[in-house]
Amino acid sequence: MGNTYSRRHRHKSDNISICTSVNGDNSSQTDSISSNVRYIGGRPYFEEEISAYVVYWEEADRIQMEHFAMKHAFGGNYAAPLSEIIKPGSKILDIGCGPAQEFPEANVYGIDISSTFPASIKPKNCHFKKCNIVEPFPFKDEEFDYVFMRYMIFALKDYQWIHVLNEIKRILKPGGVFECVDRDVLREYNKTAFRAGKTITAFVEKSQCTLYKQKGIDVRFITKVEPTLKEMGFQNVTCIQKHIPFGNWGGKIGEIWKLNNIKMAETQRILMPEILGITVDEWDSTYAQISKEREENQEFDSGHQSGHKSGHQSSC
Repeated sequence: MGNTYSRRHRHKSDNISICTSVNGDNSSQTDSISSNVRYIGGRPYFEEEISAYVVYWEEADRIQMEHFAMKHAFGGNYAAPLSEIIKPGSKILDIGCGPAQEFPEANVYGIDISSTFPASIKPKNCHFKKCNIVEPFPFKDEEFDYVFMRYMIFALKDYQWIHVLNEIKRILKPGGVFECVDRDVLREYNKTAFRAGKTITAFVEKSQCTLYKQKGIDVRFITKVEPTLKEMGFQNVTCIQKHIPFGNWGGKIGEIWKLNNIKMAETQRILMPEILGITVDEWDSTYAQISKEREENQEFDSGHQSGHKSGHQSSC
């Protein structure tokens, strides 16, 4: 109907959709998750029908570094006027898990494919459901006032983005807000403002094409979120971009961002060389050259944050 996008679900098996409360019995769901994990080089990766993510899923420390740098770049976690949106009893969905302590009077729900969320030491207003977001979300229509999502650009295939955005629209209340934060991979290397060198430019172009051909991951989609949501009927769609320095020249944030990128390269070195058709030694030498080049050029990366206000009306 109208601007609703088509949903292309793949029905592989019942254990793909795994949604459970952290307070419930997770043993059977954990077994289902474990059965869809393969170990490569001693690191756990989800099978592709579960997640297209190309880094292993036990990387919480690196994600915290990335989160800190992005928060600094944007001057906070959120761009939306949440003081006007979040009231006592409001419901928040965090796809990536985090803001419960910042909104103690709201009910905050987190969802993720793996149960890394603490079961006992957690804010009282915080709830967790383990589920795969490429399947239907385990929530009712028009249930949430605010939905926040981040760091999905390497985890979702192009058509899965459409499904996820459809689900977010479905569960948002009329007037609810959706906000998305991620890295803007192509803009950071296609503009001279970011001072990109030859090595990283060629590397990103090759990686982008290969990831799309082999795994269906379109790293360009973060730049398509804004027009896509407008087509879907969202209103007051906004986009903010910030530059993040790479390297010691950029102060503490530059150091943290460089370390974050080095750690990400380490997590990718198990799967990405095979995907790109190169050896691990070639991967290591290429990334060493990239890091040296980026430091010398005093390069920037780009953070992308979008706030989207839902304009759809309740059904009568």
